[in-house]
Amino acid sequence: MHAATPSVDVEPSVPPYRPNPLLRFLTARFFRHIAVDQRWTEAVREAASRGTVVYVMRSLSVLDFLCLDYLTKNLGLPLIRFVNDLGLWILEPFGRGARRLLFRQPVPEQKQLSEVLAERGSTLLFLRRPTGFGRVSRKGARIENDLVLTLVEAQRQSTRPVLLVPQTFIWGKLPGNQQRGIWDFMLGPVEWPGRVRTFFRFFYNYRHALLRTGEPFDLHAFLAANPGLSDAEAADKVRYALLRILERERAIVVGPTKKTPQRLRDEVLHSPRLRKHIESTMRATGRSEKAVHAEVDRELRKLCATPDPTTLSILHRLLDRVWHKIYDGVEVDKEGLERVRQAARQGPLILMPSHKSHIDYLVLSDLFYTHQLSPPLIAAGDNLGFFPLGSILRRGGAFFIRRSFKGKKLYSALVDTYMRKLLLDGHHIELFIEGGRSRTGKLLAPKFGLLSMLVDACLSLPGRKVHYVPISVGYELIVEQQSYVDELSGAEKRNENIGGLLKTPDVLRSRYGRLYIQFGEVLPFDKLVDESLAVSHGDDRPDEPRELGLAERRNLIQRIGHRAVYEINRVTMVTPVALVSTCFMAHRRRGMSHVELERMAGTLRDVLMRQGARLPPVLGATGPASGPAAITAVNAAAIGEAVKLLCEGKLVSQVGEGREAVYSVPDERRLALEYYKNNVLHFFVPSALISAALLVEGEETVSIAILRERVRKISRLFKYEFMYRADTDFDQIFDDALESMLQAGEVERYTDRVRPSDSKEGQHVAIYAVMVRTYFEAYLLAARGLLDLPAEGREKKDWLKRTLALGQRLYLAGEIENRESISKPKLETALTALKDHGLIKLNARGYVEPETVSQVVLEDFIAQLKLYLA
Repeated sequence: MHAATPSVDVEPSVPPYRPNPLLRFLTARFFRHIAVDQRWTEAVREAASRGTVVYVMRSLSVLDFLCLDYLTKNLGLPLIRFVNDLGLWILEPFGRGARRLLFRQPVPEQKQLSEVLAERGSTLLFLRRPTGFGRVSRKGARIENDLVLTLVEAQRQSTRPVLLVPQTFIWGKLPGNQQRGIWDFMLGPVEWPGRVRTFFRFFYNYRHALLRTGEPFDLHAFLAANPGLSDAEAADKVRYALLRILERERAIVVGPTKKTPQRLRDEVLHSPRLRKHIESTMRATGRSEKAVHAEVDRELRKLCATPDPTTLSILHRLLDRVWHKIYDGVEVDKEGLERVRQAARQGPLILMPSHKSHIDYLVLSDLFYTHQLSPPLIAAGDNLGFFPLGSILRRGGAFFIRRSFKGKKLYSALVDTYMRKLLLDGHHIELFIEGGRSRTGKLLAPKFGLLSMLVDACLSLPGRKVHYVPISVGYELIVEQQSYVDELSGAEKRNENIGGLLKTPDVLRSRYGRLYIQFGEVLPFDKLVDESLAVSHGDDRPDEPRELGLAERRNLIQRIGHRAVYEINRVTMVTPVALVSTCFMAHRRRGMSHVELERMAGTLRDVLMRQGARLPPVLGATGPASGPAAITAVNAAAIGEAVKLLCEGKLVSQVGEGREAVYSVPDERRLALEYYKNNVLHFFVPSALISAALLVEGEETVSIAILRERVRKISRLFKYEFMYRADTDFDQIFDDALESMLQAGEVERYTDRVRPSDSKEGQHVAIYAVMVRTYFEAYLLAARGLLDLPAEGREKKDWLKRTLALGQRLYLAGEIENRESISKPKLETALTALKDHGLIKLNARGYVEPETVSQVVLEDFIAQLKLYLA
């Protein structure tokens, strides 16, 4: 910091405030801890270059004045030469205290303000008085002298703009309470504190205080845009706008006004929408209103979150230690986070992160808390509601929902009403668009149950600006690695219980690399509705876009779900571990030398950069150094760290040291390693499908028409495996991928035919094809598992067990090359695809039944799959 006083064109008649030596010492001692955003200083300087800066604060506070005065002087910003209504004559600046001591008539504040504005000096205006000692008000008491009116009158007489810059000091993260207590009556409520509460809160939180600011309000532009307003009308509108901006900035950090759990339950219970379902249940079951109400109240107690600022603070301190213990760092997309902050200024957010680990439940809440955003309320499965974890998560903002709503209309209506209430109150909501954790490393297909409720809630709240935010949460290594491998191999999914918590010491003794949080495009709900209607109706859209039919509503929900998944994939960070794992899994020989690993990692890194994938600095060409040598050096260090993590996790075996090292992947660890390869597989899928179709039967060249048709069939077969682009059709995706391969020199074109290039880039085609080979093998295994299916069918669970055992035999016999092809999720997905191809039936009892097709058709399907494995 440095002291600097902006110059003015006129010699000021009122000098800046000069605190006495004791105050200077105290302000320097306490205020230096305040977190100041660099963008605030830039915004104030930019406003000063355009006009006269008037700082505006909500509630009269000596503390806030002293703090802002300290910051403006130390950051070289326009200095304060007038402040209204401080009330403590000993501290009153600008000579007014001296006038009182001499019993001289004080100069009216309106006159003082006008004089300072005429000299282009900066001022500080407080809009309201604090409350306390019996004067309880949700909005404080209005200042007697209407100085906003004075601002309007001064602006009418000047062409120099007056820029009103809203400022909010946040001395604590407690939200306001709707229900007032004794301390609120004595000291003023949290949102409008009295002096005593302000100072106590300051001494408790001064090391964590924040300065938040809104966009400068151009008074000159406002008056020009509203010429018909009188001065008094304009002053009222300006004051209201400023108070809204100030309250919004505070709410972004501390969240909406807190309600007691009982009050929230009462509001949900008395919702007209829920009342209809309660009455319908009473008529259908013959139960009394009291009995149904009691049931609903019990379910609400299990459902509702009870967020507690103290718990959040404790969790933040605990998690900060845990993150530093198990992770080498947490990398956050800062630009994306600022886009999220901008959206939060307009209304509640619906956060849709990827879901790979139970750590996900903690990551975003802690990130928001750390970066001064109100943490979201999280939709969690009721399997996490066990004691004591459930109580802690509930206080941290989780609300617990049953896994299935089937046959439970009243419960579905209850959840729906609760989430509508959360959005109406202004809470952010976090839900996992995949439904459950991905055990494979790939994103799961979007689930539409909770999403449909949120879409309905948004449609019923046209006054609310809601934004959907896709988020990628990525890990170099995951905590649940071994349990995922067990489940992939056929073991039953274990429910979480207290035993899981007892393993925490094992987790804390391990290292898991880095954690990456990346934000996709922030999607305004109104824009999503317009885009969906444009696709459905073209120019023939309904006059009221929120009145959607069933088909339009379904299309909108599906569009949001698929768009979110696409955005998550698009912004997923390519971790060094994922890159190295991809190299190992795409290498078909037993061992891989360190030199060869570096070469392949560089090749795939360049392909990913060409596709616009996000890479951390250690993998990309960023930083002060540039040129091939610098890039190679950075890659070598990153690859070495990734290999070290994999070796420590016993996923990779190493023989030799340094560049002489040779690595191999134990067969029993390939499933685990494929998980990390799958984290980035989606970037390669279009090229991989083209490559697999191009290498069929060893043909020298393939016509583009035949290639297109092959890829179309493969993409349909794997439509439940891979998430394709949501913004276009198959032909465009194919054309773009093929053109990219042509430009990269990976394939060559001869009129209407293509072939792999003879250059070194042509070797990429074989690498791409290997990346999806395990899916061809898994689907081949699933088809082979249907050959001995009895006429009456077989229970799905039994079929999976038999087919996994068949896969082990085929692997030992050499008919299946990759151990990771024998995977329970792959077989389950393959069953759904084979059903779409008319080869089997999946009945409601959970049985796999043969479809009415001949054995020849099934064998022909198997033969077609084998072509891609030749």
